[in-house]
Amino acid sequence: MTHPTLLRVGNTLAFLLFFSSSIYNVAGPDAGDLGGVYALHPTYLTPAPFTFAIWGLVYFMFAGFIVWQWFAEKSESDAVVVDGYGSYFILAAVLTSVWHNLWTSNHLVLSEIILLFASASITVIYHNLNAKPAHSAIEQLFVHSPISLLHGFLVFVNWLNIFAIFTTVKDAHHPSVWHQIAVFAILTKLTFTAMAYTEVKNYQHGDIAGSFAIVWSMIGVAVQQENKFIMITAIVGAALSALYAFKPQVFKKNVTNGEHQPLLGATDNQV
Repeated sequence: MTHPTLLRVGNTLAFLLFFSSSIYNVAGPDAGDLGGVYALHPTYLTPAPFTFAIWGLVYFMFAGFIVWQWFAEKSESDAVVVDGYGSYFILAAVLTSVWHNLWTSNHLVLSEIILLFASASITVIYHNLNAKPAHSAIEQLFVHSPISLLHGFLVFVNWLNIFAIFTTVKDAHHPSVWHQIAVFAILTKLTFTAMAYTEVKNYQHGDIAGSFAIVWSMIGVAVQQENKFIMITAIVGAALSALYAFKPQVFKKNVTNGEHQPLLGATDNQV
């Protein structure tokens, strides 16, 4: 088993690499806004540039995790660092940085392969943390939520990378029927995936962060795409996913109210 301190150091260095790779993309010699980086390979699934501002939230939350792992109660942080994150965060951070570089250098097939491995690493952490419920709001925000947020967004980015390999935009207003069918299928899949986040992780509250990442991405698609069919499909998918995310709270409220109802109706019923 890797020593917790070594993992903390590794996590810190990996985060700096992870963060700096995006900074380089927007401030390096070929600088452009982060949305512009993703627009290098336009597709009928490409979202509006503002969508990629979600990386800022991802970096902020992971920065919180880096601080938390050093200053939280030792036994609690050791369990998360060793059994939750393990060495998978280091691997995911390095691979995601490599993916950024491959995407910008037009190696789309290789970038997708690397992205799949990065996504698999985040998935391992995601499932590890399922067995370790957060003990505080801070732990939920900076330990669990960044993994959920990144996991959900990488689901979308994987589809975007796959689309970029096989398709490109020729007529923004009039994509072919096959393009429309493919986008419809993927947006439908993303809608059900967002709903699945509500069911899988936390049966009381759902995985709001994971669901939000996909809803946010579909909103970006709706804003960016000029074809009405794609736009409406993305809007409907985002709306259904967002509404479904409230299911755990509504269900919990109904159950709670039911528990306070008298078993036989009125409070003065006598057996």
